[in-house]
Amino acid sequence: MVTIKQVATHAGVSFKTVSRVVNNDPTVKKINRDKVVNSIKELGYRPNRAASITRRKKSGIIGFIADDLLKVPYTFDLIRGAQKVAWEQNKELMVLNVTEDRYSAELAAQHLMEHRVEGIIYAAMYHHEVILPEILLECPTVLANCYCQNTQYPSIVPDEVKAGETVALALLDAGYRKIAFLNLNEQIIAAQDRKQGIINAFILRGVPLENLHIESVFHGSPDKEVSNSREATARIAREFKPDAIICGQDPIAVEAYFVLQSMGIQVGRDMGIASFDDWDTIPALLQPALSTMALPHFDMGKWAMEYLLEERQDIVHEKLPFTLVKRGSY
Repeated sequence: MVTIKQVATHAGVSFKTVSRVVNNDPTVKKINRDKVVNSIKELGYRPNRAASITRRKKSGIIGFIADDLLKVPYTFDLIRGAQKVAWEQNKELMVLNVTEDRYSAELAAQHLMEHRVEGIIYAAMYHHEVILPEILLECPTVLANCYCQNTQYPSIVPDEVKAGETVALALLDAGYRKIAFLNLNEQIIAAQDRKQGIINAFILRGVPLENLHIESVFHGSPDKEVSNSREATARIAREFKPDAIICGQDPIAVEAYFVLQSMGIQVGRDMGIASFDDWDTIPALLQPALSTMALPHFDMGKWAMEYLLEERQDIVHEKLPFTLVKRGSY
């Protein structure tokens, strides 16, 4: 195994210089940094993490508890955002995927503590309240895409109200005046807040609320919900006769496309469609491509990691805006 002293000899620099390069010290002169980096590559040196922890009293590891994140493709961006900042700061990310079972989360937290993590990000698959194991109070912890009634935890969540307002204003400003909203399960915060944002947009533009039809197409508890997206789309198209539909998430929009096509209604020409989430490849594959509000998962992951690494002491609860990705559906 190549040692740090061998790297120093090969590069013609001091032991301390190699150590500073390995630990990403920005004060190292470029010429010396290049020498060390080249020597590391040529010799195949790998830092001894265990020895580093012993010397610095810090592990260099940030824990990431993923609450069912791996079920939905776009939520991987939470991890990607956190990972980007971690690598830039020479930190490692230890990701553990758990279920909503509280015991599972507690085991994950205990495991991370055993690895002497410097902080923990707890991230959820969708925006909702979480109940956390008390052990997390023993370590700096930030919540991403979720919140807790215990205000001791800083959190970062998407601005659902503003997202609803933004997408509805975009349709109203494009000339649509009779809009249906196929909402998510109204037991969840995203459904409640997006609904309020859409209502706000109608009020802001002075459009009568009679021109707005809102209906939840998911029923049952959030973990055992059943969708009637197709039936609702067909019925609303026949009876309410909107000139645009806002879908609570992109998979609902997929079903709406199929139903409207079967009724001889062409999206983008006869009826406008907009949605939420920017779910993986779905929006671009639909024809015409789906206009949708992209969730700020990547930025939430970045924010959470930056908060931890800055070792902030203030407890804040931030909201990040969605981004309207305009395509051809309205």
